[in-house]
Amino acid sequence: MAETPPTQELRAFDQGWPTHRRMVRFDWSETPLHWVPDDPFTTHVINVLHLLLPAGERWFIEAVKEAAPLVDDPDLQAAIKPFIQQEAWHAWAHTIVLRHLADQGIDTTAYTDRLDRWLSALGERHERWPQPLRRWWLYRHLADTAALEHFTAVLGQWVIQTRGLDYAGADPTMLDLLRWHGCEEVEHRAVVFDIYQNVCGSYALRALSMLLTAPQFVFWWFAGVRYLMRHDPTHPRAPRWRDWLRAARDYRTPGPWKLLVTTPVRYLRPRHHPQSEGNTAMALAYLEQSPAALAARERAAAASDDDG
Repeated sequence: MAETPPTQELRAFDQGWPTHRRMVRFDWSETPLHWVPDDPFTTHVINVLHLLLPAGERWFIEAVKEAAPLVDDPDLQAAIKPFIQQEAWHAWAHTIVLRHLADQGIDTTAYTDRLDRWLSALGERHERWPQPLRRWWLYRHLADTAALEHFTAVLGQWVIQTRGLDYAGADPTMLDLLRWHGCEEVEHRAVVFDIYQNVCGSYALRALSMLLTAPQFVFWWFAGVRYLMRHDPTHPRAPRWRDWLRAARDYRTPGPWKLLVTTPVRYLRPRHHPQSEGNTAMALAYLEQSPAALAARERAAAASDDDG
């Protein structure tokens, strides 16, 4: 892996930009279906991330790739490649979990295929538009992605800090996946926002995108919880509102107020910037001791020695 120039690395740290990808791997052979013991609701609320993120990360990558030629800040331009690499690895890691769920009796294909078709239709519909409108759509795609990256950064900071899942005896491999991903979301939380500001910068479009995107994000998440719980081979039932309130009270999931109100409202402030939504030092500190990230560094070092 090429070294990052010190001044660029320092600015990346300060700005909320990434510098490299961590090629982590996880062994799911010992992870039970209900990886939060005796709590299928919390298990499936968080499992929805495995359904949403592979398609979502690819959609984010498309927006950034299309906008990259328009970015005129060299340091921000340099952050695009590691951002794309991190997001692609996130998509891959969560796809592997979907295979694990299928092995345990929950086939998620119907849900993920529906999500893929919906996201594909969003892009294909605008390919036939005149060039000025296509440029507007790129700005809108970036604004939507920045809004969703706001959610992932907030959720990333939450999962780094919460100890409710530890106290509940959650599976350590799943916790490491969630915290590795959450840390990288915190680390690169400002990339898409700063790209949007660099190539467009309209507050009105940014606010509109959050107002339109947040309800869609919540809809797909709730639909995913319902899907997983109804298809759970050991505990099939519909989710209940009181399940969420109980899980939030025990710090096992973000609460309704945080997810539905405070997270989008903070983003709507005209002077909002993602720097205020996470702690990069805390994220990097976890990545220094994450079992999966440590193993990835050891593999990279071994490969470098072999090449030398």
